[in-house]
Amino acid sequence: MSATEIKQLAKNLSLKKGSKYELIRKLINTDFLDTPKSTDEIVAEIRQISGRRLKSSEMQPYMKKFMGADIIRAVQIEGGKANFWVLASMDKKTALQYLGKDSKVQKVQHELFSDGLLKKLGPNFEIEFRDLQHNFGESGTCTAFLLRKILEKMIHLAFAKQGLVKKLADKTDPHRLVGLDAMINLAVSEKPGGVPFLTSKTAKEIQGLKYLGDSAAHNPLANVDMKTILPQMPYIITAFEELAKKM
Repeated sequence: MSATEIKQLAKNLSLKKGSKYELIRKLINTDFLDTPKSTDEIVAEIRQISGRRLKSSEMQPYMKKFMGADIIRAVQIEGGKANFWVLASMDKKTALQYLGKDSKVQKVQHELFSDGLLKKLGPNFEIEFRDLQHNFGESGTCTAFLLRKILEKMIHLAFAKQGLVKKLADKTDPHRLVGLDAMINLAVSEKPGGVPFLTSKTAKEIQGLKYLGDSAAHNPLANVDMKTILPQMPYIITAFEELAKKM
């Protein structure tokens, strides 16, 4: 089930009004537990948003109700004893991979794989985003290639949705599409409904990520470091969101 479906399960769960269970449900129905959180992080968040205290020793008993309803899962880092808690929509392997990444990677990953964006893109991108989630933070070369592929595919499907796919045809060979540079330029210049597929500012900002993706895809001697990708991510996420509105 998706995070959205699981949150709906939590909303429908019968809980005693004013109980500590409701404090946990409140966190579930925001995006707080979309990614793994420690017991101490949950206790601190509850105190900050409600002013109420939940003891660390109480977490396991209160979480059992949500675990039994397949809403929450507990994961432990190998060799550790402490539990981390996360929505059951994230499998154990992905949760452990997430916990092994530094905070900058985690923040970007959370935005990139947000339930809202994935829902907008739909099943057409299920394979690409599954592969991206597996590689994000682990392989810069694979990540850059996949981000480039997703961008190109999004432009193509967005133009098709708006009945403008012929605009992407290569004039020298109508059976082929133009390159990504030309696609991005067309995404700026074409304005169905008076709004471009991509704003000129976004198109300019994603050139850095496009270059990294080109290197990963076409340069056999190049390896892309994740450190060079992370600063580019806010722009590529913005591009995905702009294109998604036309799909």
